[in-house]
Amino acid sequence: MARASSSPFPPPRSWIYHVFLSFRGQDTRKGFTDHLYASLQRKGITTFRDDMNLERGEDISHELLRAIEESMFAVVVLSPNYASSAWCLDELQKIVECKNNLGLQIVPVFYGVDPCDVRHQKGTFEDAFRKHEGRFGGDSEKVKRWRDALIQVASYSGWDSKNQHEATLVESIAKHVHTRLIPRLPSCMESLFGMASRVEDVTRLMCIGLSDVRFTGIWGMGGVGKTTIARAIYEAIEDQFQISCFLANIRETCETNGILQLQKILGEHIHVSRCTFSNLYDGMRIIRNSLCNKKVLIVLDDVNDVSQLENLAGNQDWFGPGSRVMITTRDMHLLKTHEVCDTYEVECLDKREALRFFCSKAFKRDVPEEGYLEMSHEVVKYTGGLPLALKVLGSYLYGRNVSAWHSAVKKLRSVPDAKILETLRISYDSLDSMQKEIFLDIACLFKGKPKDKVLDLFEKRGYNPQIEIDVLIERSLVTVKHDIDGFMRKFDVLEMHDLLQEMGRNFVIQESPNYPSKRSRLWSPEDLDLMLTQNKGTETIQSIVLPPIGNGTYYVQRWRDKAIPNMSQLKFLNFDFVRAHIHINIPSTLKVLHWELCPLETLPLVDQRYELVEIKISWSNIVQLWHGFKFLEKLKHLDLSCSGLEQTPDLSGVPILETLDLSCCYCLTLIHPSLICHKSLLVLNLWECTSLETFPVSIADGFGFIRQPFC
Repeated sequence: MARASSSPFPPPRSWIYHVFLSFRGQDTRKGFTDHLYASLQRKGITTFRDDMNLERGEDISHELLRAIEESMFAVVVLSPNYASSAWCLDELQKIVECKNNLGLQIVPVFYGVDPCDVRHQKGTFEDAFRKHEGRFGGDSEKVKRWRDALIQVASYSGWDSKNQHEATLVESIAKHVHTRLIPRLPSCMESLFGMASRVEDVTRLMCIGLSDVRFTGIWGMGGVGKTTIARAIYEAIEDQFQISCFLANIRETCETNGILQLQKILGEHIHVSRCTFSNLYDGMRIIRNSLCNKKVLIVLDDVNDVSQLENLAGNQDWFGPGSRVMITTRDMHLLKTHEVCDTYEVECLDKREALRFFCSKAFKRDVPEEGYLEMSHEVVKYTGGLPLALKVLGSYLYGRNVSAWHSAVKKLRSVPDAKILETLRISYDSLDSMQKEIFLDIACLFKGKPKDKVLDLFEKRGYNPQIEIDVLIERSLVTVKHDIDGFMRKFDVLEMHDLLQEMGRNFVIQESPNYPSKRSRLWSPEDLDLMLTQNKGTETIQSIVLPPIGNGTYYVQRWRDKAIPNMSQLKFLNFDFVRAHIHINIPSTLKVLHWELCPLETLPLVDQRYELVEIKISWSNIVQLWHGFKFLEKLKHLDLSCSGLEQTPDLSGVPILETLDLSCCYCLTLIHPSLICHKSLLVLNLWECTSLETFPVSIADGFGFIRQPFC
């Protein structure tokens, strides 16, 4: 087929229809035109077809004329009896006028006629015009305009049905219209700042020009723009493939209708009848056999289970040379399992991109309006550059006055937006119970902490954390950042997006909104204040980790001589920098105790048996760790460095102690003889224990490493 009509496309205007179909009903209505209409509809092309719903009269109706004016393309099916209809010729005349005045694009189809006969009005066209001249007169202006319109349309290169299979011809015309239509449609990506570079990165990764079959994964947290990127690429390149299909919302569709429904949707795109298969195996077989020799583009959007990939895009053998499959997901492990080698991680927008995008929603411009700059920056900071949050909050704040903005920004600090939360929690809901616990611990207690130390703490609490944290990372809920300490040593830090942290903390708060003592985790000094004030039962608290505040003055003033009720389920307690003399009974369930700068002279261990695995009380006022005999059968690590310790406690009830740090205990004068019996002790640190008077030499034979006094 040669080039069709080409005139400059007019400035954007309001279109109602993509295509207007002009045809002679008695020739093609129930055959060729019906098939062409169905093919256009399948490709999402809105098509006007006069199905005799409009009232017929001598002249063409105003409704039909308006439909032509409101269309981007006109497909004119020139059949043997087309010119015999004055109605069709009026349509054609209007189509030519709209082409010349409005930029309407004309696609002629010569169906059962020779293009030369149409152009020179021979054969049935000659007979038809002879009758029109007899009716309207040989010099009629109407007939002259009809002839001119027919000559102009027939001069365009179009589609000729001669020697062609009708099904192939129909599909070729529909694809041609679709290819020319897509670039002229308004892009939904125009206002999404910062996505252009990401689209380019993924497109390069796909290597469109190569003949291999390639799967490309687009991975990231919810709301980061994965679908937007995939959609932009799909719209830009779909015309380069024989078959293209964008399967959106796969997770949601599978939850409601199952994978079989998705197979049938894909089958429709490759013209497989819904009734052809009724089970997943047949669906896989038919999809593979239908596509294995075709160049296809498929987008599998929001995949959350590897079975979805196995049943929709099993492997590269399913598709013909040059095919491309894009997969968007929150789960990196899913891509690894399906052996998707080319993966792109979508990150949040940077501050500049985020501000522009937010302003496009909140002000319909690139920069904030006067008086809104500071609040705009605050909202952008709150979102952490997450496009979904920027869009939701920007749209919500659009058109509101300054006082409404102040109120909304204040509300954000305490109540997460429901729409944002709904999207983010999808990944959380997919976790098992242990993974949820670890996610909540990181969100509430350990964000920003060294990964190795957090793993160690989880292990001491009885978890198997490595695989679980790997899952959280693969599902875009937790990230690992590289850092360098003061000695230039590299280490990994556990991080997560601020909105994910807020979501996790909100889940814990909702366990008991009004009574912190009934929540599983406490991390806020204000909540501990409330717990001490309410003096309610604390049987549900599992972890308490308080942030350091200056020199701890706040804690000293507010909690002096306060009593903490018994916490029967407490597993982890971090009171670092809490220098207030709090009355607390250490529960027997506690596994890890950290209390740097502890003001107490002895630990309140009132029971005989404890679950403690680690005690770290450095820089403390501890003089005697505990009195008498205590059975701590699981205690492995004891750090009393830089404390006021005068003598080590009786450790005969601590059978598996591995490390004992007594460094810089300047008041230490005596090591309890029970230490001699410890066969599992690996490290004993006595550095700078300058007051130590006696040291049992036989201890050195029982473990691997000792740091001697004064070294």
